[in-house]
Amino acid sequence: MNTLLNKIFRTKIDIVTKLLNINMSKFTMTVNPIIGKKEWVQKPEYYDYYQEVARSSYADMLHDKERNEKYHAALKKAVQSMRDQGRPVKVLDIGTGTGLLSMMAARAGADSIVACEVFHPVAKCAEDVIKQNGFEDKIKIILKHSTDLTVGPEGDLKEKANILIAEVFDTELIGEGALRTFQHAVKFLLEPNCIVIPSSASVYAQIIESSLISSWNTLSPLNIAPGKVIIPPKKVTSCHGSAAVHDVQMSQIPQDKFKVLTEPVYVFEFSFTGEKSIEMNETFIKQVTSVTSGNCEIIFMWWDLKMDMDGDIILNNGPKWVQPDPDQAQVCIQSFMIYLYIINYFYSKNIVT
Repeated sequence: MNTLLNKIFRTKIDIVTKLLNINMSKFTMTVNPIIGKKEWVQKPEYYDYYQEVARSSYADMLHDKERNEKYHAALKKAVQSMRDQGRPVKVLDIGTGTGLLSMMAARAGADSIVACEVFHPVAKCAEDVIKQNGFEDKIKIILKHSTDLTVGPEGDLKEKANILIAEVFDTELIGEGALRTFQHAVKFLLEPNCIVIPSSASVYAQIIESSLISSWNTLSPLNIAPGKVIIPPKKVTSCHGSAAVHDVQMSQIPQDKFKVLTEPVYVFEFSFTGEKSIEMNETFIKQVTSVTSGNCEIIFMWWDLKMDMDGDIILNNGPKWVQPDPDQAQVCIQSFMIYLYIINYFYSKNIVT
């Protein structure tokens, strides 16, 4: 009897322990290397989240001079606009990260700033950085996703903001849920006639031929030692798979390794101000004219941001040859790479001019 009770007791302890571990564990975003998609993975209670910070792109963004200057210029312009209208300047910073943009808003003269960040280790870092810079009385950090923020006397925001600043973009522009973030904020967190930074984004594409880049989507024989070669099965090499996306720094691809087949083509635009509704499942068909003969193998894609409401301040992550001043432009914005699609062999076409 005692043996049975001990077994039951140990079983109950094991169940409770497992439940406690589940309740105290946390989730982190990771990329599945097999399917190439982002997914949430459960981590134990004492998982070292600071290693995630070390591997992230926060440092790249902090050192991205052009990006920071454009955000700063847009913020100063927005604050001055509110001052000219005689309105108090109330800023909401979504995805504040280390708090840099919130501190820019404070330095520009904002009256109040609410900054939200869902990743706790980075939010803690932001709190420390903001305190060390003397802005803790002006900037309020909220450890929440923006869609969970509340407005009201007892809410996260005492009243709705009239300037929204957000840096929630990835290489493909909207892969971090930017559209729904802006859509929710405009509807629930912002006053009418507010200023949104950035106000809109445009996406561009260009068709390329490149044997080098095409090889990234193909399994080739691998020399592992003198006289020893791993040869992929024919069934594998004959299957070219689906269109694959790669993030690249253009400075790492010599210009003689690809041939441009078309001029850059405007694909579509997203407005973040709420003036135009955002369609989540739009499809566009674009006809393009070739500038030379070649095989359609690669599509380069990039985007630009209109940082202010007038479209005077532009942040462009495109390759050097599409920049307004190619000689003065960065080869590529440090914290944003362009992205390319390798076209399925079955769909690639030879074009002749």
